[in-house]
Amino acid sequence: MQAGLQQCHVRVIAEHRSEDALVSLVDYEWPQAFIFHNHNNSVHYRLMPVNLGLRGRVGGQAERDLGNMSLLPAGSMLKVSDYGVDHRARALRCLFTPSWIEALLGQPLTALIPEVDDYLGVRNSNARNCLHRIALELLEPGFASAALIESLMRSAVVEIMRDVHDQFRPAVIDVAATAPKLSHAQMHRIVAMIEDSRSGPPSVAALAGELGFSVSHFRRLFRATTGQSVHEFMSALTVEQAKSLLANSRLSMKEITYRLGFTSPSSFSVAFRRMTGCSPSQFRNKART
Repeated sequence: MQAGLQQCHVRVIAEHRSEDALVSLVDYEWPQAFIFHNHNNSVHYRLMPVNLGLRGRVGGQAERDLGNMSLLPAGSMLKVSDYGVDHRARALRCLFTPSWIEALLGQPLTALIPEVDDYLGVRNSNARNCLHRIALELLEPGFASAALIESLMRSAVVEIMRDVHDQFRPAVIDVAATAPKLSHAQMHRIVAMIEDSRSGPPSVAALAGELGFSVSHFRRLFRATTGQSVHEFMSALTVEQAKSLLANSRLSMKEITYRLGFTSPSSFSVAFRRMTGCSPSQFRNKART
């Protein structure tokens, strides 16, 4: 399986290969515009930098924000334009044969994707968590590493497929409460947007705009869905992100601080202690013993 990033330098850092799939952690360097083409189905998850000005299209006329995660059917030609200044990235690249996806989903990927461009820039926190775990496993393989990677890849693909199929459904109505709520797909998009932000928490207006709602309507839907205000939810989510990074990564305290959008390690430590009752260092030490 050979990737087809034309005029793009690819350096493979680590990989896992099976009969029908190839999962690689890679560093890319590219010119301002390039084309990705491959005869296999593929999932791409950019690990860093998080924010890049990449836009692209496959079949549509209008370019779409590629975000951090996209799924491409076999044979697709993705035309990419880079409007940012940094033309390098580290990404997880998952290539799998048509027979792999047919065995997983019961039919070819092309039969399940009416609009290929809908799978560009997918925001799904469950899928992203699976792909991030794969990247960590490639760097530090553990017991039954191959089985874990392959199961995580299946979960990621299913989550992406469910997300795109569900995201255009109307908000679910809670008959008992007679109040509309956000769908699972809409909540995935909001969670992913919050977790992807590296310049501080996104504004409520930005979150509302992601789903096409007014701020006031979004606030009502969000509280009806979660039982929390947007600020309360974001604070709790940030703490969970911090716990995961402290327990499962080798990032320094300073790297975690800025990755979560805090202005300094001290402000991160104060916020973490307020929410958990212990310092980040204490939590990391307990998690690793």
